[in-house]
Amino acid sequence: MASKLIASLKKNKALAELVASEVVKDEFVSTNCIPVNLLLSGKIKGGIKKGKISQICADSGWGKSMIGLNVLKAAQLQGFDCVVIDTEKAFNRDLAASLGINVDDIAIFESSLVPELKQIVANINNDLSRAEQRNVFILLDSWGPIVEQQVLDKAAAASTAVNMSGAKFKNELATVLSCYANTVLVLNHVYATLQQYGDAFAIPGGKKLYFLSDAIMMASSAAKAKDKDGAIYGKIITASVKKGRAAKEFAKTKFLIEHSGGINPYYGLLDDAIAAGVVFKPKAGRYSRTDYDVDQTTGEVTRQWKEDELYCAKFWIPLYTDEKFNKYVEQKFAFADEELISATQDVLAMINCEAEIPDETKLVAESETEENMTFDVSNDEE
Repeated sequence: MASKLIASLKKNKALAELVASEVVKDEFVSTNCIPVNLLLSGKIKGGIKKGKISQICADSGWGKSMIGLNVLKAAQLQGFDCVVIDTEKAFNRDLAASLGINVDDIAIFESSLVPELKQIVANINNDLSRAEQRNVFILLDSWGPIVEQQVLDKAAAASTAVNMSGAKFKNELATVLSCYANTVLVLNHVYATLQQYGDAFAIPGGKKLYFLSDAIMMASSAAKAKDKDGAIYGKIITASVKKGRAAKEFAKTKFLIEHSGGINPYYGLLDDAIAAGVVFKPKAGRYSRTDYDVDQTTGEVTRQWKEDELYCAKFWIPLYTDEKFNKYVEQKFAFADEELISATQDVLAMINCEAEIPDETKLVAESETEENMTFDVSNDEE
């Protein structure tokens, strides 16, 4: 039972809008790509978290903007007021419309100057309550081109002085974004670190946005997707959780970008489906679903799928709703309360002989790759 102080704080009208909601943390906007949903939230039916800042970081041509448009469409369908901040001045209205986005019902701003961007964000939220702010979706594409006014002033004056404060001003913008309760998706580029160990890519643009983000997905490599005749029809992107408050950091999966169809929402989890026991290989090059392609009375396989037939709604939608498969992938990608040692073991209570010492002799395995773990967010100043 809450104390008198806590109860009074929760009822304080002046603070009412600032009281954290228990509902918001479980609300998501889907990316329409299940592997990406898992990396951002640890849930098949997840995505980016409502009321939080999320980041998708990848090299050029690796699907950032397409994922952003998918989230924009989902947000619009969920009734969000949608805003696009286009720092690259490259928002494709025709592509957005072809995806089913009502472009006329979106506010699109073109600017890459920090003062203007802070003004845009502030004006969006000036007359909104905290609850209303959460129902505003902001797609910021992308973080890289953002500059402060000084850069233009120096250019106009033909100054050769090197700008050393870019990250500082971007950090200010990140702080402004975090002051409101909007649902924000920031798309960010990456650059090669040239390090022998650790991540091959790092995230530029200051550390503040990294610290303030609820979830960060980072693409680390791209491979050519080829059909059975060897023709290239897309890219297979490998991505992982760079930072996660719901998904496990370093969890990794793949997704497919087709040249003709954009992101395929059914690619990337075949190995997980096999590991979960919901898909098996009756023979080489063929796949069947345990509960859908097998006669449950006779055990006879009723359908075998070729690999080039797999990545479609008919094969995957029953699996995405399958309880066994959901449990497997969410155990793999999402945090579970029972995994937290502090949830079950009170060290001080054991020291004071107020709790029993558990039987485990080794709670956590020593990391074999500790020397490879780096915190390379950016070389920019804080």
